Amino acid sequence: MIYSSKYLFMLLSMCILASCSEHTSPSILEPIITLSEATEISRTEATLIATVDRQGEAKLSVITLFYSAEEAVEQMKINGDPQSDKIPFHLTGLKPGQNYIAYIEGGTQTATLKSNTITFKTQSNELPKLSSPTPLSTGPLGIILEFNIIEDGGEALTMAGCEIKASGSSESRRFYLPEIDLTSGAHQINITGLIPETSYVITPFASNSIGEAHGEPLEYTTRNSIVLQQPGCLSMLFENGGFYDLESLTISGYLNGDDFRTLRIMLGASSATEENLSGIKINDVDLTDAVVSEGGESYDGSRFTETDKLTYGIFADCPRLRNIILPATAISLDRNAFARCPALDAITISAGIEHLLPSSECPSLTEIRVSKANRDFTSIDGVLFNHDASEILWFPCGKKGDYQLPASIKSIRENAFAETSITKLIVPSTVTSISRGAFAGSALTEIILPDNITNISEGMFQNCSDLNSVCLGSGTEFIGNYVFDGTVVSSIYLKADIPPYATKDAFINGSSAIFEECTLFIPVGKKKIYRNHNVWGNFTRIEEFQP
Repeated sequence: MIYSSKYLFMLLSMCILASCSEHTSPSILEPIITLSEATEISRTEATLIATVDRQGEAKLSVITLFYSAEEAVEQMKINGDPQSDKIPFHLTGLKPGQNYIAYIEGGTQTATLKSNTITFKTQSNELPKLSSPTPLSTGPLGIILEFNIIEDGGEALTMAGCEIKASGSSESRRFYLPEIDLTSGAHQINITGLIPETSYVITPFASNSIGEAHGEPLEYTTRNSIVLQQPGCLSMLFENGGFYDLESLTISGYLNGDDFRTLRIMLGASSATEENLSGIKINDVDLTDAVVSEGGESYDGSRFTETDKLTYGIFADCPRLRNIILPATAISLDRNAFARCPALDAITISAGIEHLLPSSECPSLTEIRVSKANRDFTSIDGVLFNHDASEILWFPCGKKGDYQLPASIKSIRENAFAETSITKLIVPSTVTSISRGAFAGSALTEIILPDNITNISEGMFQNCSDLNSVCLGSGTEFIGNYVFDGTVVSSIYLKADIPPYATKDAFINGSSAIFEECTLFIPVGKKKIYRNHNVWGNFTRIEEFQP
């Protein structure tokens, strides 16, 4: 019996050993997840890549990246695609200069898996970066500068502006941008209160929480000028003479009606009744740093100054005025502000001018300049346009010969070419509108208008005494009053198949009998319809031509 038990035990042991020797590995193994080192690290971003080594048939149902700053209590997480073998995670909104830890957790039906843990550090913020300043408008007591905040260094700017220091002085002043402008990009700043004939060093600056940065400095020297601390004092500066040899005058400060009356006398606007002004013969005036103020007496006997406006006739009838730079703070220039200034050669439109109208009877005017700081107007070869040169506003009367408008032009504004000396104008097909009196009183001898001009506006060619030939486009639909009044036009070429509507005063002409003396040329085959028209049929001579 004992022997039998031993035998049975040995037999059982052998069976167990045999069973163990035939066992195989399980077919479902869990994946291995590895998190690589961070790449593309910046101040606020980084990229991490998880690699999944799928050893068996176990599938990930979820995979999540956990990350946090080393000292942070709360973790953040991003879910990835559990079916991919390489899973990128792009982190944003990180804090600059921080150490971060990160790891991956993945889940299968049977287990929760975790990767290795990595660490990385974001780049630190920096000082801002600035360009050197560029002068846009300069004057004896101030300067308008533009400088560029190239980068904010990754942090919000706390202040920015320009620091100015007179040469040889240890003291400096700062001019700050308003809080709303504390952003990257180009900025303008107006520096005032400078001393005439003084050299300065102007340095742009910008600060963030890291510190303060500076751009390359600009050296600038002011010119001599008359400074008016209070309006109404200009005439007092000439009580003791000493300015009789001046041809150029720079005025800074506040000018009211009394000051403009004095200035007009200096420019020859009327006989100098004040002895202290009788010997002054000013030709050029720089008002860059002047401020037009209301108050005082009338500047011309009937009109008064208005704050920041160059009103009607404020420089009219000044025979000695040759060149003028307008005040930087002025916002408008009224019609005929310079009427009947025979010697006026150049006008500089200042930074602040937003609205303007041309002046008449300035036969010597050849150049209208515009401050680079002005956002509403531009000058091309001395001709005034709106900012994108889609409208021409004022062609100087003293420019002679032929002129071709730029291809960007879409509109010719009212009186833009009035009284000009050009004899031929080339109007591009881009022009779609021409306002009234656009060419009135000019020296044009011929003009061809493009086909897409529909409205020949009131007085367009009025008093063009040398105008001989006019060609109106095929799109012409309307002829306004007094279009040809005061002309001696001998040929009108009209390409419209249908006679345009003409007002009852369209062909009034005090200089000639236009219906009898002018030949009307109309498209081939349209003579009958024009001859039977109640207005166009009044032309004695109607001929056909091939447009």
